[in-house]
Amino acid sequence: TLAVLLASLVFFQGCTVYKGSITLEDAVAQQKKVKVITSDNPKPFEFKKIERVDGEYVGIPKRYSQAENITLKKETITEIKEHDKTMSTIITFSPLAIIVGLGVILFGNSDGGY
Repeated sequence: TLAVLLASLVFFQGCTVYKGSITLEDAVAQQKKVKVITSDNPKPFEFKKIERVDGEYVGIPKRYSQAENITLKKETITEIKEHDKTMSTIITFSPLAIIVGLGVILFGNSDGGY
């Protein structure tokens, strides 16, 4: 039971939910995590935030494995999705609540009867 609980925590810890589509200017103004989908890259970029530097839009990487900022071309961006912090929190903690609830139901009754 403990192994399942710990595995679930590790599995759901990094869940990030993105919502809706916003403009590039909104992404700069909000300074939130975003996922950028471009026409020239099959894999979406995930950025900690997007900034405007010297008239260019620059994505600040979310992951440490991406060592440098990425310059974004407005004409290649097909969609920008913003981070939904509320849903990310719900998705992260829901499995834990379900597991704890099941544990209380299954193991809470010490005499074994109903």
